[in-house]
Amino acid sequence: MTRNRVLAGGAVLALFVSLPSAAAANPSEAPKDVKPRAEVFFDDFSGGELDRSKWQVEVTGENFGTVNNEQQAYVDSPETIYIDHDGGTGAQNGALALHPRYKQGFQAPDGGTYDFVSGRVKTEDKFEFTYGSYSARIKLPENATGSGLWPAWWSLGTSINEGKPWPQCGEVDVMEHVGEPWTSSAMHGPEYNGDTPITHQQNFEGKDPADWHTYRVDWTPEGFTFFVDDTQTYQVTKAEFDANGWTWVFDDPQYMILNFATGGQYPQNVNGVTEPYPGLPQESVDKIKAGTARYLIDWVKVEQ
Repeated sequence: MTRNRVLAGGAVLALFVSLPSAAAANPSEAPKDVKPRAEVFFDDFSGGELDRSKWQVEVTGENFGTVNNEQQAYVDSPETIYIDHDGGTGAQNGALALHPRYKQGFQAPDGGTYDFVSGRVKTEDKFEFTYGSYSARIKLPENATGSGLWPAWWSLGTSINEGKPWPQCGEVDVMEHVGEPWTSSAMHGPEYNGDTPITHQQNFEGKDPADWHTYRVDWTPEGFTFFVDDTQTYQVTKAEFDANGWTWVFDDPQYMILNFATGGQYPQNVNGVTEPYPGLPQESVDKIKAGTARYLIDWVKVEQ
């Protein structure tokens, strides 16, 4: 989820282009692991609140600046980030809920004004890793039909704060959703960002997008393989980067991010909505006002 798209690239992610060889990969055949993996990170949100030893919260105007013309401010609040232990959610234990709220005229610490607040958490400085398999069991908001609601599950290079700003740091979008009956995966780097050609749309053939699904990516020195419910959906190799003259920036540590944006440049590019907010139609505003738009995460896991 290219959070620095406006500041650093300007273009919106195009979801309908894939590298030819990646698009030709057989989605029904997942490669077998060469050796068993060990679990190095796991959170099933079974506690009473967010585990701050594993996650930190981003706050617009303090440690985060708005990008992509998103219409929300991220806040550190139990209204927007909490653990739901209601057995009716379908989570195995608790579920992390990222829950946008309508707060007309909300003023962020930097003076910016927003009509929505939401949640964004990351493992930066808590857990960072190079290579491995990272996955999350996720339930999309509003029966996967909330146009302009923009939940995401992704990772970002730690070098973003070490002299390599986006997109030189590298970004991997494991799952993005904007209220359409599909999700997408993508990668961003120096010559391929914003309107990146390294992207793929996944359409839930024979499945309900609104159900719980596990989104995973396997990362090796040779490339990335994306899965939904253990079915391979997309594959990108370092050899393809080299063949296209693109810089490979994925041998350094990354950290994980979960967030729920509302409206903005990418949803607007998909749905064409300009009113009442860019990328966010009135029906989705009404869902946020009613409190029904929630993004649920059952667990997050990293294996190496």
